[in-house]
Amino acid sequence: MNVNWVYFSDTNTPPGEIKTLLEKKQSHLTVTNQIDNLHSRLIKNDQSVLFIKSHILYNVFDLCQEIAVLYPHVYIILIVPDNMENLKKAMLMGASDTLRSSYTTEELSEAIVHAKKYMQHRSRKDNGSINLIKEKSKVIAVSNPKGGVGRTIVTVNLAVAFAKLGKKVAVIDGNLQFGEVAMYYNVKPKRTIYEWVKEGYGRANYAINQYMTTVEGDVSILAAPIRPEFFEGISEDHIKAAIEEAKKLFDVVLIDLPVHLSEIHLRCLDLSDDILLLTQNEISVLRLSQLYLDTLETIKLKDRAKLILNRFVKGQGLDLKKIEEILGMDVYYTLPDQANVASSSIKTGQPFILSNSRSHLGKAVLKLSEKLFDQKTDEVKKIKKEKRWSLLGKRGENRNVTI
Repeated sequence: MNVNWVYFSDTNTPPGEIKTLLEKKQSHLTVTNQIDNLHSRLIKNDQSVLFIKSHILYNVFDLCQEIAVLYPHVYIILIVPDNMENLKKAMLMGASDTLRSSYTTEELSEAIVHAKKYMQHRSRKDNGSINLIKEKSKVIAVSNPKGGVGRTIVTVNLAVAFAKLGKKVAVIDGNLQFGEVAMYYNVKPKRTIYEWVKEGYGRANYAINQYMTTVEGDVSILAAPIRPEFFEGISEDHIKAAIEEAKKLFDVVLIDLPVHLSEIHLRCLDLSDDILLLTQNEISVLRLSQLYLDTLETIKLKDRAKLILNRFVKGQGLDLKKIEEILGMDVYYTLPDQANVASSSIKTGQPFILSNSRSHLGKAVLKLSEKLFDQKTDEVKKIKKEKRWSLLGKRGENRNVTI
């Protein structure tokens, strides 16, 4: 595969280190400051990477948008003055990557390597795998408005538990600024949701699983961006598309949500079949959980919520009935407090479902995964219970029943 490397500058600024690095990699760089020449270079080759350094005759963002519309196959790297760096705007205009004018050799090298890998990946017409469209999948959001309640560790272990049930599982890290899903699996993804938004969003030939990382336990994760500021280029529309694309390929899509509410957070909730609200037997956590449930009721999503009481120790704190009374709903499931198991899992980056599945916590998460996929049975039990109550009447009510 021959990549067509092109450098455009309306100020006739030489490419300098860009040319030097590419020559070291045995690659040729075409340099031009003429728009007509640029068009002729791009239209002839569908494997083009274009560096744009423009700010005198052309606005760099406007030019980027024009090129992206005319030649959607071109991988565009914008070189902008430090005070003009705007990742969100660059992505909206069709850029695949950006470099500051004061870029370092390492930053330039990373940009070149990534562009080349992207071109290699795109050139593969068939990677030998077949993605079967899932007719029905389940989206589960794991949430709580307070940090430290165990959302991420429950999410990553629940994902492995689903995989053990024979399900094809994906985890989307919804904490776009400081997501830790990848860390909990002890991986450093080369591709994240940021790359998917730049390169694959809205393009049918770029399946979202190409931007996921397969981790131990046969789970695919769509990781958060590697830099916190990259989240600005990701909107609720991107998240919606990511979830909908994942639903086509996976039986279960788990979303690890951040503590703060946002349009993206609410969109994830809206697209979820189940909302697992993790809480603890602590007054401060219960109060915030109550507020969160009130919010869910306001947006008419409370019926999807399932209350998971994490780090539960029988006989300590409030009893279950009191917790249910405070929150106004039944506790769907309890997870035992095994701090040593959870802590070891986080330190090693290995889900305890794999390393310590026989622990009380491991067994509980496995049973939770089974229960979440056995809801038909729960619904039948509920219907039978309601029928029985309709015959016998409510407690304290005298009814004459003829059978």
